Amino acid sequence: MTHCSDDDLVLHYYGEETAQAPHLAACADCATRYRELEAVLQTVYSLDAPPRGDQYGLEVWMRIRHQLPEREPRWRALWSQWPLATLAGAALVLIVAGFAAGRLWPEAASPSASEAVATRSIADEDALSRRVLLLTVADHLERSERMLTDIMNASAGADISTEQQWATDLLAASRLYRQDAIDTDEVSVASVLDELERTLLEIVHRPATATAADLNEMRRRIDSVALLFKVRVLSDELRQRELEAPRTDAPSISRITTIG
Repeated sequence: MTHCSDDDLVLHYYGEETAQAPHLAACADCATRYRELEAVLQTVYSLDAPPRGDQYGLEVWMRIRHQLPEREPRWRALWSQWPLATLAGAALVLIVAGFAAGRLWPEAASPSASEAVATRSIADEDALSRRVLLLTVADHLERSERMLTDIMNASAGADISTEQQWATDLLAASRLYRQDAIDTDEVSVASVLDELERTLLEIVHRPATATAADLNEMRRRIDSVALLFKVRVLSDELRQRELEAPRTDAPSISRITTIG
């Protein structure tokens, strides 16, 4: 009796018809061997393939790169295809272009230098205008302080027409200075000038012969916002800023006109 070989058992496992198929059905020994082989093959199929690492592509390339034919550089192939006259013409064009760029480069760079000078001049002029504004406002605050002090010290029934005329002139100037302060982002200056305008406006509209009630009302308004204190402090601050500001030789150009 000829038993089934391992190859016959494997073929039978994969469904191939062999001459030993009837013998396998009748032979207990071959059937036992077949079950053992079947168990082994099923175990193999139940295992998953191991995952490929991050270096898998590099490992494959290192194994096969020596077997690949060497590749000619692209520039060498193009160079060999171009006629010598064409290459000479291209070289000549590059030389002419470089020469022209060298001649035109200073002219192209000149506008940038001019723009830088113009920008610096504008910045210097703006700084000078701000200095003129702050100095003018400081003078305006000192005059306002003197006028407010006269109102605070006036007696009942006194004639304040002179102070009212003074306040009218200061009011007109204060409105211009406040707008200039807003335009130059001097927020604190604009705020104090706004409070000063309100008080000056009230003084202008009071009777020329001030009663005790009129004077008390004006004094109450001045004290309620600490106006005299704010005017004095801001005036001193602007003077100090002028002392600390860097000097410039730019001409004194300003649209600000002192009034009063």
